[in-house]
Amino acid sequence: MTRFTSLVTPLRAALLGALLVLPACMASSQLSAQAGDALGPARDDQVTFAQITDNRPVDVSQTGSDVGFIWSGWGPRGRGDRETRGSFYYPMDRDLDKTHDMDWYRANHPDWAVYKCDQTSPAPVFVYSWGFNTPLDITNPAVRDYIVNEHIAPAIGEGRRIIALDNVSLNNDSNRCGVWRDGQWVPLYSGEKQDPKYAEAVFDYIGWLSKAIHARGGLLALNAKVNFASPEQTQRLVSLGDIWLEEAAFTRNCERRVSDDYWKTKFELSRWAAQRMPWIDSDKSCASPAAMDPDEAQWVVGNFLLVRGPRSYLSVIHDGDGKGVLAYPATLNPPVGRPAGEPFAIAGGGWARKFERGLVVVNPSSKAGLTYSLPAGEWTDAAGQPVSGELALGPVSARVLIAR
Repeated sequence: MTRFTSLVTPLRAALLGALLVLPACMASSQLSAQAGDALGPARDDQVTFAQITDNRPVDVSQTGSDVGFIWSGWGPRGRGDRETRGSFYYPMDRDLDKTHDMDWYRANHPDWAVYKCDQTSPAPVFVYSWGFNTPLDITNPAVRDYIVNEHIAPAIGEGRRIIALDNVSLNNDSNRCGVWRDGQWVPLYSGEKQDPKYAEAVFDYIGWLSKAIHARGGLLALNAKVNFASPEQTQRLVSLGDIWLEEAAFTRNCERRVSDDYWKTKFELSRWAAQRMPWIDSDKSCASPAAMDPDEAQWVVGNFLLVRGPRSYLSVIHDGDGKGVLAYPATLNPPVGRPAGEPFAIAGGGWARKFERGLVVVNPSSKAGLTYSLPAGEWTDAAGQPVSGELALGPVSARVLIAR
């Protein structure tokens, strides 16, 4: 497994820690009551889950818990229930209507589509077997009105108050550059991945969109990517939404687990968000959730428990799984009870958190193991085996212990 190590400097990490770690009392008072009410209850004595699309319904029967939020879907109570825990999916800066391809835009709104710097190639984020969602100019007021009036407002009117905005990033990953207006090329951005002008356009668009959604009685959920080059900008971006879905929060398939300074950046941002808004930890497992090995299951749920706040939800998916039911194992909801305090640093670079009936220890180092002297009492691991004395963790690993 490749470890995801960091170029974040120690000074930046120290500054980030000072900026982002808020007192619990302050953060709790900032929690959005509206956003919390729109999602199913997230019990503080167990793990509540999130589901990613109706195409992959989650079976949580083995966990003894519940699903509190569905990203992109109506949810278990169906289309006719206005209290559904579902949400309406929209790709941040593209046309959701697949029939509106580039030919359609050239004929109807030639100044709405955005191109790369060669002035002829469209700038889609993703290309699929059927083509791509046409990339739109988010600085154009007509484009903004179209997205809200034709897609988002009707969804809110149908009862899906939460708008799930996907692929939100401050990076110009599709190399957007400009548009054609009245037959003239109008440059908007440099076309480079790191472009301050593009980032400011995203901030302006998301801020405007959030206000438009709120004015119609809706809420904005952002699948927003962490910008490791500027964590402060990520915080600013996430603050514009009501709910943060953090895709591949601490692991991405079999490629990597987040580690070292990258882990610290993600931990601090996630902890900040989890104290002030609904936070969805959407991890991508190496195998289908039901087939995860114990080490990966401990890493996934251990990081979630370390970060979790009053409205936190866990999702685990495997990109190799197609449509169909995902069965969550009981190991994703260990019986540790309610948090008994805040996360705290331990010797060797690790972190721990105490619970009413358990303990979580996480080692984010990609190179070094650590040992942790267990508090007094009798403990068992996730498999029910007794653990005493010192707990040993290898690199990039986590352990959840249960008090006997």
